[in-house]
Amino acid sequence: MDELKILLENFWVTKDDTEMFNRIRDNEKKLRSFVEDKLGYRLIVNPLLIKLEKIPGDAEDWMGIEEFQSPMDYAFLCLLLAFLEDMGIGDQFILSNITEYIEMQYDGIESVDWTLFKHRKSLVRVLNFAEKLKMIKVDDGEQERFADNREIEVLYENTGLSRYFMRIMNNEISEEMTLDDFMKDDRYEDNKVLERRHRVYRKLLLSPAVYYEGPDDQDFIYIKNYRNTIEKDFDDYLDSKLHIHKTSAYIIFDENKYATSYFPDNKNISDIVLQIAYVLREMIDSGNLNVGVDDCIEITEGQFMNIISDVKNRFKNGWSKVYADMNDDKLFNEITEFMESWKMVIYNDDTHSYTLMPILGKFIGEYRSDFKGAIQNG
Repeated sequence: MDELKILLENFWVTKDDTEMFNRIRDNEKKLRSFVEDKLGYRLIVNPLLIKLEKIPGDAEDWMGIEEFQSPMDYAFLCLLLAFLEDMGIGDQFILSNITEYIEMQYDGIESVDWTLFKHRKSLVRVLNFAEKLKMIKVDDGEQERFADNREIEVLYENTGLSRYFMRIMNNEISEEMTLDDFMKDDRYEDNKVLERRHRVYRKLLLSPAVYYEGPDDQDFIYIKNYRNTIEKDFDDYLDSKLHIHKTSAYIIFDENKYATSYFPDNKNISDIVLQIAYVLREMIDSGNLNVGVDDCIEITEGQFMNIISDVKNRFKNGWSKVYADMNDDKLFNEITEFMESWKMVIYNDDTHSYTLMPILGKFIGEYRSDFKGAIQNG
């Protein structure tokens, strides 16, 4: 269902997107049967917006607000939400109202100092994010200019959407809360079967891979035992396939034109990782790498650096200039950070080694034979 894909890929759909808003409302009954029964998500539908409250099965490195760069960004966002809480729809305010409010309420390690560029830039990121989600509307002025000039004023309008930004919690949020507390759901206290079903479906939907964690891994056992039902659900609602292997499981989309975060995408780093997988496949086939009984490969950091260097030498003529000219250390760091975020590799601090995960066996990539100059030495 395209409507479900839209809800999964977007924070919410507002009434301004009239066509999609109405399409989702027309399919609301069918959507609810899947998102509430199988995923355990709340579908919020009101005259302002439609929102699917997406809670992950596991918290992943890539999750969070992509535009944000520091804890201060998140703190400023929370204070902006609090600032908007008492305002009515259509109420206007100016930028200095926000800066004064944040300055008084912020309780971080360092005080807010609007003479500092990094603090002004942090607020600009938050305001841009709030505007992108249509929680605020700029009536006059340019908030980007605040980063360079603290005297700039901007006139805003409250849209009323901010009241639906935070997930409805069963308990009051406190400083002592952990990640587990945010994931906790009172519905599961006496119903572990329901909790497992929701967790498994969420993992398959939002994690790059679900890995087998041993004989006591009840989630993986659930996937195997209910594979036909799970396969039908994901096929019916998301046009996707369930792939189950000995030590891992995946949901694979043939095509998802609404997806904004997926692998591989059109970024050059995705191409490079596909080529790394190709070289790894070659090394396995030639006996130069051994796959363990858990479908993982253990290699030293030095070995992995050499592999990435080899991939660069062979394929860099097809890379963007940024990556082709990047020094080896920076290239290695960018690639491994990207691969860690997609659960493709795990760094082992004690042994300074990497575990290459089974998901790397799901894809490979190389240039076509007629792609001139793309492959050197191979």
